[in-house]
Amino acid sequence: MKNSFSQAMAWLHTWAGLVIGWLLFVIFVGGTIACFDKELTHWMQPALHGHGRSGESIDLDQTIVQLQKVSKPHPHAYYVTLPSERSKSLEGGVYYDLGDPDLINLDPATGKKIPETAGGEFFFTLHYNLHSPVWGMYIVGIAGMFMLIAILTGIVIHKRIFKDFFTFRPKTGGQRAWLDGHNLTGVLGLPFHLMIAYTGVAIFVANYMPAGLNAAYNGDVEKFFVEAADSYERPETGKELKTIYPVDKLVADARQRLGQPITWVSVHHPDDTSATISFGGDHSRDVAWNFNSVFYDANDGKFLHQSGAPQAGYKTYTFLGGMHMAQWGGSALRWLYFVMGLAGCVMIASGMQVWVSKRAKKIAEAGNVSGYGLVQALNLGVVGGLPLASAAMVIANRLIPAEIAQRANAEITVFCAVWIAATLYAAIPAVHKRGWGQFFAINAVAFALIPLVNLATAPNSHLLATIARGDWSLAAVDLTAFALGAGFALLARNSFVKARQPIVERKPRRAERGNESGNQPALADR
Repeated sequence: MKNSFSQAMAWLHTWAGLVIGWLLFVIFVGGTIACFDKELTHWMQPALHGHGRSGESIDLDQTIVQLQKVSKPHPHAYYVTLPSERSKSLEGGVYYDLGDPDLINLDPATGKKIPETAGGEFFFTLHYNLHSPVWGMYIVGIAGMFMLIAILTGIVIHKRIFKDFFTFRPKTGGQRAWLDGHNLTGVLGLPFHLMIAYTGVAIFVANYMPAGLNAAYNGDVEKFFVEAADSYERPETGKELKTIYPVDKLVADARQRLGQPITWVSVHHPDDTSATISFGGDHSRDVAWNFNSVFYDANDGKFLHQSGAPQAGYKTYTFLGGMHMAQWGGSALRWLYFVMGLAGCVMIASGMQVWVSKRAKKIAEAGNVSGYGLVQALNLGVVGGLPLASAAMVIANRLIPAEIAQRANAEITVFCAVWIAATLYAAIPAVHKRGWGQFFAINAVAFALIPLVNLATAPNSHLLATIARGDWSLAAVDLTAFALGAGFALLARNSFVKARQPIVERKPRRAERGNESGNQPALADR
């Protein structure tokens, strides 16, 4: 019975990981980069670099006017995020009930629009909904559930979890090296991976299972959030709001009521007389999301409501969300999340490659390579192509002219084109054998090019300039690109060296010979 249970868990671990593995890799890469999404966005806004601009006298009313100019009919809300230590631009967005928002970035000192960029927001959105607001959110949720299954079954079947943590033999190559990498990164980030998978699913639990809320609130889900978070919302009247009350006149009062600096302002239902103006503080003070906010009437500026302590259940929800989003704890915590995210990427990629390596000999003998070749191609195209596409998009930010229209879309087009091209190249059967070394080498060159292209195109943004003036948030992007390039170069070297070595038949170990007699399967055979 014990043997059957272990085999069932091993089967479930293998197929739960393989079926959803490529999607999980995309989600993990997006989330890992999103640990520093604001810093990457700032790096991709060279118009703001090196000028010592100050945003102390921001004209919020003028920002609202600019949002009205780009707004489509019947917006749900205008949302303005003020500059911070991490994000230097003045960010404005027009949000609708469905669909992506219209976003603008402004110079906080002049109020003028700066060249648009997809920035780190692109990877953040890729992480949580794959740029498909409704279906993408559900797909990511399903992937998160599969990941929880893979992690829990991996714990059950991994009998030598602590011993294998200290075992890494990259020079052996093949299945053994991939398996060691899978075990090492899996055990290293086990608590983190469990937390990130669970909280990632929990964040959208109300969207995944809305039946209870719809039944309790007669379909008015917004009313639930108003009550649970002690927020404030007014039903629309259907009457047009001619003019929004001057937002700047309310800032001082809002700051005094909240007892902390203002970091964002929003106007809900801006074209209706039910409109409200709200202000809030930042999320970096506590683990739980900070939803403390004050509300004013957009008709006459009259104070309406200040949110208090949310209900206990909602407080738990905001704590789980804060754990996932890592807005607290400063840069040290974000670096920890970044490193653990990289470990998760390696764990997923190596786990999928274990499946390929394990079946290589049997597939070659059988001569049936159709499905097997597809897995090989997807492994190369996703694991090798996604980092390459990400690097290409960042390089494109420096090469695409700042004045062209739809510049952010042009950057995304480069990302998609490079990823598609890499995947098509990976689909060539002749590439499968030496493909890893080639993709590692190309990625090494691409990431090394990021700071070099920056040096050649942006006089106030390159590594020498940012280090000289102590702008470490910008310098860190270049330094991280160099580090990733060096890591890919090392992987490429090892792959090419291993590919040149003759294949030596290895005698099965005692444990493996026991498995052939019907004993419990070794981890290497799963």
